[in-house]
Amino acid sequence: MRGTLLIVPSYLPFAVICGVASVNAGLSTSAALALPALVFGGSSQAVLTQFLQSASSLWIAVLSGLVVNLRMAVYSAAMAPKLRHLPPGKRMLVAAFLVDNLFAFLQQREQERPGDPHLLSYYAGMTAILWPSWALFCAIGVLAGNIIPASWQLDFAIPLSFIAILATSVRGMPMLAAAVSGGVASVVLFALPLKLGLIAACLLGLAAGLLIEKLMGQSAEATP
Repeated sequence: MRGTLLIVPSYLPFAVICGVASVNAGLSTSAALALPALVFGGSSQAVLTQFLQSASSLWIAVLSGLVVNLRMAVYSAAMAPKLRHLPPGKRMLVAAFLVDNLFAFLQQREQERPGDPHLLSYYAGMTAILWPSWALFCAIGVLAGNIIPASWQLDFAIPLSFIAILATSVRGMPMLAAAVSGGVASVVLFALPLKLGLIAACLLGLAAGLLIEKLMGQSAEATP
């Protein structure tokens, strides 16, 4: 919990913006307050509210949020060997609170203390700080959303936040291929009906990254 407190301030700007975006998307105050508690993920929450604000259908907005968070499947696969001994209910509970920061902390913990028997307790301690902090900061944005003038257009900070995440995440050719392919595809396919361009771009970026990773693996095997 002490270590997690160090990154809590970094949640504040993004969470406040997500809270404001919820209000601007037309959600009621109660729904906007419940959203961050139920959807513990800034990227999916931001995508969901942006699609609702652009009058997209609800199922397209939800599907887009799920596609944006496909990386969580990779995180889950990495954690699976450590959690197989738990009953299904506890595994689902762990999955509900999995976010980028938590996974990064767990990876660091594994390197520092391989085979740590208290890894799940460590995870619970981080969650006890990060989840309430995210919900609280989003609530500030929700309550301030009725005060902040729409002319300020704070929504621009959401893509800036994604760019910041992208800049620190792209390491290696597969990630670069996925980022470039997905970015180009999102522009080319922007005019697709029902806002399906984002979903298609995510899938194309994922395919490009996997293809480059496979080609690099084959090249490494062929090298004597």
